Amino acid sequence: MSRIYEKYLDLKRKDSNKIYLFHCGNFYIFLAEDADLINNYVVLKRTKFTRDVMKCGFPIGSKEEYLKVFQNQNLNIEVIENPLIPEDINERERVVVEELKKLEIDALTPIDAINKLKKLQEMCYES
Repeated sequence: MSRIYEKYLDLKRKDSNKIYLFHCGNFYIFLAEDADLINNYVVLKRTKFTRDVMKCGFPIGSKEEYLKVFQNQNLNIEVIENPLIPEDINERERVVVEELKKLEIDALTPIDAINKLKKLQEMCYES
């Protein structure tokens, strides 16, 4: 099972009245029942997320426009910006994860990669 889908199920168990919108790469997506529900208000192309789970969404550049539409419909949307980062990590770990997400791996030379890793390692041990 996908980690994002596991997160979705966990959030739904905590509050099934919310509609969860996940930041996933270059898109924001709704999953499963939320994908079905949101299409009652805004038609978004539905595709498979996993073999058994459907998704729909929109590009990240359209976020503000869609959030206005959802707000006008009085939908209880919660945006999950970092669905794969555990909630119980400390601030230092969160900073390191954010730095890792910013890395453009394909643009790094081997020496740049080593230097970035050293910097991240130092960040882990800073007090």
